[in-house]
Amino acid sequence: MKKLTDYIKASYAELKKVIWPSRKVALQLTAIVVVSALLVGTYLTLLGFGFQTALQKLLFKS
Repeated sequence: MKKLTDYIKASYAELKKVIWPSRKVALQLTAIVVVSALLVGTYLTLLGFGFQTALQKLLFKS
């Protein structure tokens, strides 16, 4: 049990040393991540549809 309490105390001490970003910076970075994820998701979706269409044309020659 002593190891657990020592670990928690050490973790809490380390968290006190962290320089947390301001709310504004955190929101900006969150927006960047969300927009990036949407762009990558859209790109991959369009790429998948492109491959699907190409394969259908090759396989079924319609």
